[in-house]
Amino acid sequence: MTRTKKKVSAQHMVQLSKRLDEVYSIHPEFKGMKSKIGDYKVPAFDKLLNHAKTYESGLSAPFSVYIHGDFNVDNIIYDPVEKKINFIDLHRSRYMDYVQDVSVFMVSMYRLQVMDAPLRKRILDMAQDFYNFSASYARRSKDKTFELRLALGLARSFATSTRFILDKTLARTMFLRARYLIEQVLEVDPRHPKTFRVPIEEIFIG
Repeated sequence: MTRTKKKVSAQHMVQLSKRLDEVYSIHPEFKGMKSKIGDYKVPAFDKLLNHAKTYESGLSAPFSVYIHGDFNVDNIIYDPVEKKINFIDLHRSRYMDYVQDVSVFMVSMYRLQVMDAPLRKRILDMAQDFYNFSASYARRSKDKTFELRLALGLARSFATSTRFILDKTLARTMFLRARYLIEQVLEVDPRHPKTFRVPIEEIFIG
C-alpha cells in the first residue's frame, strides 16, 4: 500500500490546456466548432476550459497514492504462462491523485476501435465495473470530491486522446463527451460535491 496523507491535485484541466494545441493541429475543426444553438450562445471550448481550471483549483484528493501515470490498456500486459500482470511505460509514475489512473484507464477502454457489438459491450461493461470499484473505494475513503475530479479527468482523457484518433466521427464523439463532462461539473456547487454523479451510462454506453 503506497497511500499517504498528502493532499494532491492532478490538475486535469491544466494538463488538457497544455495539449490542446496538439489536438487542434490534428483536428482543426474542433477549434472552430459551432458555438451557437439557435439563439443560445455556447461558450467556446477554450473559454469553458478556463472556467474549469479555476473550478478545479479548489479540488484536491484527500490523500495520494503511487500511480502508474499512463494507465491505459496498452501498458498493461498479461502473461498467461506465468499468470502475472506486468506494467510497462512507467516513466510517469509518481505520488498523485488515483483518479488520474482511473480516468486514463476508462477512456483507453472506450477508444479501442472494436466494432464487434458483443465484444464492444464487454469492453464498455468493464469500464463500468472499474468505475464501480473506484467509486466504492472513494466512499470507503471518505473522498467527497471523487466524482467531480473523475469527471474532469475523463474530460481531459477524452479530449487529449483525440490526438491519436484519425477517425473523425469517433474523435468528434470523444471531444463532445469532454465538453459535456466539463459543462456538467461547472453546474455543481463545489460546496456540495455529493450532489453530483458522473453520467457513466450516457458517456460510455449511451
